[in-house]
Amino acid sequence: MIQSLRSGNMLLAFLLELGMLAAFCFAGWVATNVLWLRVVLAVGLPALAILLWAVWAAPKAGKRRLKMPGLLIFKLIIMAVATAAWWVAGQAFIAAIFGALVVINLLGMLAFRQF
Repeated sequence: MIQSLRSGNMLLAFLLELGMLAAFCFAGWVATNVLWLRVVLAVGLPALAILLWAVWAAPKAGKRRLKMPGLLIFKLIIMAVATAAWWVAGQAFIAAIFGALVVINLLGMLAFRQF
């Protein structure tokens, strides 16, 4: 039972990471009416998030990976920014659900020591 909860929490973490990228992409797309700037933001914002995640939060980041509690703070901040991106893009319902799932996931990671 516990192993299933741990696995489910890791799956939720992965899905939230994808949702974070979708939030940045969508927010970049709706931020302006200028087509070239829309494309730059829709590609650039998720690319920046991927870069930051790869450097400081990815398990394969090696020595650069943040240690606790820095890792928890980083994940909380980047997911809060993604929640705000959903909100600013006019998707308040998705932002509320996303934010609640982020809190559940981070609490689960603390409870199961998945950092």
